[in-house]
Amino acid sequence: MACEQKGHLAQNSWYSDFSRFRDLEDDETLVEARKMVDADGDDLGIFFVDLRDEAPPCEVEVLEECCRGMSFKDVEEGIDKAGYRRAVWLDDRYSLGLEGSGDTRQYENPLTATGLKRALGRLRFNHDYLPDAARRLIYITDLDPACIYALAGTASCHQAPVLRNAIYKHLAFHTSIAVKIPSAGFLTFQLDLHLPFFLLRKSTPPEQSTRKVNTKPRRRWTDVSFLKIDTSELQDQKPKEMWGIHESQISCVVAGSDDWRWVGYGFVDTEIDGFLTDSTEDDLSFDKIAAGALEANMPIWKPRDYWLKLFEVRVGQVRNEWEYLVHKVEFGVNKYVRGQTRNTPQ
Repeated sequence: MACEQKGHLAQNSWYSDFSRFRDLEDDETLVEARKMVDADGDDLGIFFVDLRDEAPPCEVEVLEECCRGMSFKDVEEGIDKAGYRRAVWLDDRYSLGLEGSGDTRQYENPLTATGLKRALGRLRFNHDYLPDAARRLIYITDLDPACIYALAGTASCHQAPVLRNAIYKHLAFHTSIAVKIPSAGFLTFQLDLHLPFFLLRKSTPPEQSTRKVNTKPRRRWTDVSFLKIDTSELQDQKPKEMWGIHESQISCVVAGSDDWRWVGYGFVDTEIDGFLTDSTEDDLSFDKIAAGALEANMPIWKPRDYWLKLFEVRVGQVRNEWEYLVHKVEFGVNKYVRGQTRNTPQ
């Protein structure tokens, strides 16, 4: 771990500072702070460009292309997708003793992007009547411009760099499994899990988007119907359905300043987890970042323990999908070879 010594490094290579409560005031958003020093551009532009070191051109291009046609005003007023696409699960809670279910803020999940912006716009700490949102989980399916605007406009100064990086890697189909601790500035941690992989599904081919506003990250789809991988010719065939390989991405990032104050982000394509609008009330009582493997009211309080559980659940999910893809493709290839052998003149 290449980083400057700060506090005492424990034998398990985790700074002791992270295991003690640190009174970090982190309610000022990055956009607000930058506007006070005359930053130029709209809220999204301010969020994605650091005053000290401009964001890499590739990162800026990916975000600009994804967010075309959307504005912060659309999100604030709930216009179009921002107001009716319910794609967000939010869980905020606090426990000084890091035990039990903690004190929880109540939300009517799933939320719209506008609902997310309003929820994140409230003071995270020291609110007049709401408990601290010290342990915050944000899960979004098919990360779209409206949700990106909601996140960008409400991200704190300490969370903004982590969030920028997480959004970019998710949209750009990048792989990253890493623990990051900055070598300068306030001591924080960032635990990354970005898993791009391929899903084999039988479905109708995805339509090419002609909308002015993107509704989900761009992913490639490859027609593999030529492999004839149905296990039985008598299977029910739905009109226009065919086998295809989808690019898919799971992104889970946990970042914060100590065991009490941290945020978990989960961005997942709907081809993997499905639509939140199809979830029952019981489904929504489970942790969506962890693919429903944890009850929300029985939280894992420590960020490292939580991230390791996410790693276990999501890597297992990806492994199962890879094994299924390999199995079906091998079946199709072997079936083709047997057919060619039978048709070869002796």
